[in-house]
Amino acid sequence: MKIDSTDFGYIIVEGKKYEHDVLVSYRGKVSKVQLQTRHLISKKEFSDFLKEAPEIIVIGNGQYGACEVSEEFLNLAKEKGIEVIIKETPEAISYFNEFLKAGKKVVAYMHVTC
Repeated sequence: MKIDSTDFGYIIVEGKKYEHDVLVSYRGKVSKVQLQTRHLISKKEFSDFLKEAPEIIVIGNGQYGACEVSEEFLNLAKEKGIEVIIKETPEAISYFNEFLKAGKKVVAYMHVTC
């Protein structure tokens, strides 16, 4: 499972184009994600990440970094011992791919717009 590329409004994972936000798992699963609160990843979304039992969560917070991550989300991850990396989506792709290549249990949320 490799994330190939992204641009405003889409992301390409293993050659398939997705025109919505996605959750990508080290297990080879790609799921459509819709945030409960626009441009905010909160504790409401944390359970979606937790289902994949990650060691690391990579968050692509948009092409220009407009999507925020709540303190509650970060605190829940810390309590569970999960490392969180937050980068603009184009840069977050390389983090996900590198962690995956290293055999880490990594999950990525990729916001494809702003």
